[in-house]
Amino acid sequence: MSHFESKVSVYDTLRHSITNLVYKPGQELDINALSEQLGVSRSPVRDALLRLSGDRLVDIFPQKGTRVSLLNKEILRQERFMRISLELGVLEECMKTLSDSSKREIFVTKMQAMLVSQHASLLDNDTSSFLRLDDALHHLLYTQANCEWVWETLTAHTGNDHRIRILSYSANEIPKLVESEHAQIIEAIKKNDAKSLFKLEKEHLSRLYGQITELERSFPDFFE
Repeated sequence: MSHFESKVSVYDTLRHSITNLVYKPGQELDINALSEQLGVSRSPVRDALLRLSGDRLVDIFPQKGTRVSLLNKEILRQERFMRISLELGVLEECMKTLSDSSKREIFVTKMQAMLVSQHASLLDNDTSSFLRLDDALHHLLYTQANCEWVWETLTAHTGNDHRIRILSYSANEIPKLVESEHAQIIEAIKKNDAKSLFKLEKEHLSRLYGQITELERSFPDFFE
């Protein structure tokens, strides 16, 4: 049994389980069971669930219970819109720091190393690792642009986007496409080709829009 010293730890643990589909959309959450499982009293669990409700990740029904929120297409659209809008701005700042060819070579080498690891995850059919490396590769753009706080804020407010990405990766062809797009983005950075880079990045980040309808057909119980 795990024991936590703060409400934040309970929140982070539950949020991780929800955003990574350990707890599925629509699944009922029992406060007593969660308290026993996490080794804490009901109070920090209740507080964590209230925060998760604000994140649009759980629904609380007074006197009835709590469930993991179903996927809402409008929320998904807005979270992805936020991701695209912020990341294109971050990418512009990132490229300003890479005007020097030697700095750009170092940065590209780091990205290529991540891409190799991501390919290994693909070969292992390790979706969880593939997704972590996907995030790490994009995170590197924010770090280079000195926009760490932007990354932290973005990830804190796009839990539903994370859930839909996991569902999309269940389709065998999607991870391969993601890997291919990453390779093209890295090549554009290497060539310092800003025009191609921004076009590729926008297409890469926008692709999820077109997958939602198909994912809803494949996982109808997960959507509102």
